[in-house]
This record gives sequence, structure tokens and C-alpha cells, in this order.
Amino acid sequence: MSQAGTPNTNDGLTILDAFDAFYREYYKQEINELATRYPNDQTSLTIEFEDIWNYDPAIADDWRSHPREMAEHAEEALAQFDLAVDVDLSEASVRVTDTQEYIDRKEVAGLSHQDLGTLVAIRGQLNRVSDTIPLLTRGAFECMRCGVLTEVPQFRTSGQEPHECSGCERQGPFQINVAESEWTDVRKCLLEEPPEEQVNTRGEQLSVFVDGDLVHAGGKNGLPDRSGERVTIVGELTLQDKDILTEGDGGPEGEMYLDASAIVFDESDRDDIDVEAHREEIEALKERAGDGLIEDYRDSIAPDIIAKGDDDLEVAMEALVAYLFNAYRADPDALSSSRRGDIHIGIIGDPGKGKSTILSQVAKLSPESEFRSGSGVTKVGLTAAARQQEFFGKSEWTLEPGILPRANGGHCIIDEIDDVVDDDTKAIHDALEDPQMVKADKAGISADLPTRTAVCVSGNPAEGRFEKYGAPFAEQVDMDPALISRMDALFALQDIPDPEHDRDVARHVLDSWDELTKFEIAERKADVEAPTEAETIDPPISADVFQAAIVEAQDTIFPTLTEEAKDMLEEYYVDVRQLNDDDGGDGDPVPATARTLEAGIRLSTAFARSEFCEDVLPRHAERAINISRNVVGLNFDPESGKFDAGRTDTGKPKSQKERRRKLQELIESEQPDDGNDGVPVEEIKDIADERWGIEGSQVDHDLEQMKNSKNACLIEPRAEEVRKI
Repeated sequence: MSQAGTPNTNDGLTILDAFDAFYREYYKQEINELATRYPNDQTSLTIEFEDIWNYDPAIADDWRSHPREMAEHAEEALAQFDLAVDVDLSEASVRVTDTQEYIDRKEVAGLSHQDLGTLVAIRGQLNRVSDTIPLLTRGAFECMRCGVLTEVPQFRTSGQEPHECSGCERQGPFQINVAESEWTDVRKCLLEEPPEEQVNTRGEQLSVFVDGDLVHAGGKNGLPDRSGERVTIVGELTLQDKDILTEGDGGPEGEMYLDASAIVFDESDRDDIDVEAHREEIEALKERAGDGLIEDYRDSIAPDIIAKGDDDLEVAMEALVAYLFNAYRADPDALSSSRRGDIHIGIIGDPGKGKSTILSQVAKLSPESEFRSGSGVTKVGLTAAARQQEFFGKSEWTLEPGILPRANGGHCIIDEIDDVVDDDTKAIHDALEDPQMVKADKAGISADLPTRTAVCVSGNPAEGRFEKYGAPFAEQVDMDPALISRMDALFALQDIPDPEHDRDVARHVLDSWDELTKFEIAERKADVEAPTEAETIDPPISADVFQAAIVEAQDTIFPTLTEEAKDMLEEYYVDVRQLNDDDGGDGDPVPATARTLEAGIRLSTAFARSEFCEDVLPRHAERAINISRNVVGLNFDPESGKFDAGRTDTGKPKSQKERRRKLQELIESEQPDDGNDGVPVEEIKDIADERWGIEGSQVDHDLEQMKNSKNACLIEPRAEEVRKI
């Protein structure tokens, strides 16, 4: 195509005639719709690059090479198009998009000067979207001497005044007339390398200009809500409008930016899962409902970690099955109330319990997830942050969404939550509860960021390991109590030596290591055959089938509670609310709320989903109740086997209080009536073991707490003796 004039196409038509014919064949209806919506609701016509290619590959090639000139020809043809209504489209824009990948995709880090001036489709992560900004496109400058207006076209990234007045021909001074000037809306944003593709800590970035009605792209709340998503932006790669030979300190260097024509939001990883390819396996899973299917899901999450024999870990892994399948949101348009279906799980455990491995495997099984460590969350934030960013030589405030908005619609998985600063964790309370929305109003930028995501976090105890006879759960977990209260299930995993389980773990590790080395040797040596199957490292359900099952269940299965399941959950809730102590349950009610009951509903619904059941059956409710009994934060005291209000927040378990009361009475009864002598610790331990079966190590711990706590009731008159104050 020539750089000047109106070129001819391969058919001998002028380019304007060719576009007119193209419009009539492909876009007549869309143009008439544009005319009815112009200019208040729509100002541009978007055409698919595939259609241009199918109509005339020569025009498509010219558009790749000279996008600005071809867009001008397309807009001129649009202005001359014979419309059904009397509307002037001379100022309407023509945009080109490419959803079918006729334009080769490029990465942010792979751009060069050879791409300048061409139509490109660049993949990346949309970040730091600015607020809508008015941009001057044609300035009307009023001469302060004679009052004549002189119009001057403006550049994208730099403004210019008239060289001289068109009336008196003097060189100003000038004042811009806002009303007579032409403006358009723009946003500025960054296109960045996705975190997993970054070679260095910051990653490559590309500034992007979005103008016209494209600034309102992205759905109900616009581009700021979509910040953090993976996109392909189609547009012309160009340089900032400046004299690169005279400006700046770096010599004749230009800074590239992308003049956006269209934004194509990538399909999620979920859309890549081919359910039909695993239809036969899924149907086989459906036949196994109630027959060990959930156990196989559980054992397939992290086959490297053996849960059998470790009751706490086994229950936590079963809860993660419910987490992956999730319940569904009840949010009917006709009603004002709604119920979240997203399940929130917390796992706090001693080092060596495999928490990081488990969470990374959960992230891989999730059809759609955001996975970060605590330090990684601190970098990107949990909710949203306003950041000052240099755009085209100017400092602009932009809104950058955190991990929760990015995970909207999927799973949000955070390892090492104890590394996240307290202010960040406090900010996510609204994000986890209905309506699961973060209201961001920072640096003049306002946006409602949806955070409808199921959250799973893991971390270590506050002191590195759990103390067997230590403080209550909440005191050993370095996590905001309000965050704890929003968890549907919160587990404490202690690393307690158990010869039988330890032997099973050791054998599993040895066998899996042996299998992996045999496969590796077979790949390296032609004369060595690989094992026919991997008995140790293969999960009962493969990851591909597991993922497909999750998608199938979430898309098609919406279980409802049966009366039997409701009765079970109701009875359980009442039990939780009452202390079933030896006095008949007349104590203070457990501060469990409707959240406790709702957690049971979500868990049981998710279990029904995992078995492809349209009804929540008693067996599903029973699993949910079993999980709740093993959640330390739900006030169940494993020592007494009873629900205990004292285990909530910072209170002490009733069994602990009772034990220490007995010890205190024992010491008081055995110590001399006068003098300062105490009771030997060994004597106390012998009596406690004989009367109540309390272990010596537990007595030692209790005595230390009773001596050194804030409300100490014992003193140590001499070594290895204690006396009641």
C-alpha cells in the first residue's frame, strides 16, 4: 500500500469502495446499530480481523503494516456509508479486534523496534488502570491580543500551541478555549508480564493508551474491576510524541507505548478443561457415589503425602475436597438477601506437616486459582492499592487489585499467611463475607472490586510449633481473630511422633523415591525398561479427571438440603450452642453463631456436589459435622470429648481449668499451714497420676503456667517446690 493517496485493492477497487463493499457484506447491521446509539452510548465500530482477512487478505496485510492509515480509510468509508437513519458518523472510530488469533501473539518482553508502527496483539496482565481522564485531541486557542480562535491538532502524549495566530499572525499569548476544543476520554494502564513468566522481580511493562468508548470496556464496573486479568491488547505500537533527539537524558532513545484498538480478555484456565474428553471417567465416578469416592478424592490431592493414620490431617484433606468442589452462591435477583457458597479453609500446622505441598497441589487441581506465599501477597496486596506510576512522563495514580479480586470466581490460596502484615489481613473481612466485595476509594479512584472467591490459607503456630499443653488455640495462632471467625473450617496439625504412622510415611517416601528413580533411569538408558505402572506415586484419580469432575459438578450440580440432612445439621447446631457438661448442659452457651450452621450447609452441599448428587443426603451432612468436630476453633475439647465455650478466642478449655483447680486444691491441702515451705513437685505429680491419671509432663506444664502467668497463683519457695499464694 502506498503511503499517500487512496490505494487500490487486489480487485482494482479503491480502498474506500472496498471498505464500503466490506461493510455491506459483513457489518451492515452493526453499523445501523451504531447509528442508533451514536454518540451517547457508542462511538466506534469494532470489526473482527478474521473478517477482514476473509474478505481480502491484501487489506488485512496492509492493516498489519499501516494500522493508522488503514483505520483512517475505514473511518472515511464509514462516514460515507448509506445509513437507515440520518446520523453523521464522520467522527466515529473504527477499531479492529482479533479474537481468533489471526495476528501473531507477542509477549511484553519480546517487543522490538521492528514492531513500531505495526498492528500487534500483545499478551500480558492488565494492571494499574487509571481513572478516566479527559484528553485534548484538537485545541481551540484564543489569541489574547485579537480574540481569534486557532485550532491545532494535539498529539497523544504531548500538547502544542499554535505557532502564530491565524488572525493577527502574532505569536500569542494564547489561552485555550475549553468549550470550543475537542476532547476524548482516555485511560492509562500497564500491560505487564504475568508473575509466573517474570525473569526478574519487576518484570517487563508496557504503557497502554485506551480512548473513546473503549475506556468503558470490561463490563459493569469497567476496566478498573478487570485489572489483574490476563488480556490480549490489539493496537499500534508507537513512540511517545516527543523530540527524541533533544529531550531526555538518555540520548536519542524512544519509549514505546501501545495505542489500544481492542482488549480481548483471556479465557480462564477453567475454559481450557475439556470435560467431554473425560466423559467416560466422570460417568464412572458418578456410579461410585457413596462408595469411597470422597476418600479417593482426598487421597488424590497430594499423593506424596500420606494422610491415613494421621486423623487430623485426614480430616483436613477431606475438607479440601469440599473446598475444591465448593457450594454454590444463592443470589436470586428477585430477593434482597444472598448466601455465599465459597468455602474458606485455614490450616495451621507444625513445620514438616506438608502444608506448602498440599496447598500447591490444591492450586494445581483448582480449575481457576490464584496461589501466593505470604511474602508474595505482601508484594501485590490482598485487596487493592493505589500506586503512583510514571505514564508518558507524568506521574499518575492508578488502582492495582490484590490477589482476592484477581481470584474472583475461583480459588484464592495463600501459603504462610503468618507472613502477611496485620493491616492486610484486617482489610479482607468484607471480602470474605457477603456481598464479597472490596470498595476501593483511593487517590481519587473509586471501584467496587468483586472478591467472590473461596479462600484457603496455611501458616505456622505463633511460636513455630504447637505446645502440647500450651495456651488455647487462638493464642498459639498468629492470625487476626476476626479472620479466624470467617473460616468455615480451621485445622491445627501437630507433628506428634507415632511409630506406626511414621513407619507408613517412611515406607511411602522410600517406595515413591524408588519408583521415580526407575522411571528416570529408563529415560536415560535405552536398554532399561520403565515400570509398567507407578503404584506408589499415581493418585487414585488423575489430576485431569479430578479437574474435569470439578468443572462438571460446578456447572451442572446444585444440590438442595433434604429434610433428614436439615434435621442433622439443626441438631448439631443446637449441641454446639449448649455446653454438654456433667451438670446437664446448663452452662453458658458456646459463642457459635449462624456462621457455624452456614459452614455446615456449605460443606455438606460441597460433598453432595463431589458425588454428583442433586440432594444433600444425611451422609453428606455427617461428613460436614465430622469436619466441624475436628475444627479446633469450633470449641470442641478433645480431652473431654465435649464442646467447650472456653476454647473460643483466648479462653482456656474447661478441662484445663478443672485440672488446674484440682492441682491448686491439692497443693493447698498438702502445704504446711505455717511457714514458707512448699510441696515437692514430684509428690504432686505422683498424687495427680494416682487420683486423676494426669501425666507428669502435663503437671509440669500446668505448674509453670500457674507460677508465671499474669494471674499467678503459685510461688516457688525453693527449687522443685511450689506453694499456693
